[in-house]
Amino acid sequence: MAACKSCGARIIWCTTAKTGSAIPVDADPVAEGAGNITLSGTGGNMIATIGAKGSGTHVSHFATCAYAGQHKRKR
Repeated sequence: MAACKSCGARIIWCTTAKTGSAIPVDADPVAEGAGNITLSGTGGNMIATIGAKGSGTHVSHFATCAYAGQHKRKR
C-alpha cells in the first residue's frame, strides 16, 4: 500500500487494462454506483479496469486529491 505524496491518502498504484498506463486509485472501495474502477491482480501487479459498475468499485485518486492539478502531465 502506498500513500499520496501530496495529501497522504492511502492509494494503490495500478496499470490500466486498456492502455497499460499507471494510475493511482483510492485504496478504499466506494458505495455501489459511486466508483467506476474495478481492481484485479495481487501485490504490485494490480490491473484497473475503468468503466466497470457494481459493488467494490474504486475511484481514481486524481478525482479525490486536493493537489491533483500539481501532478497532471503536460502534453
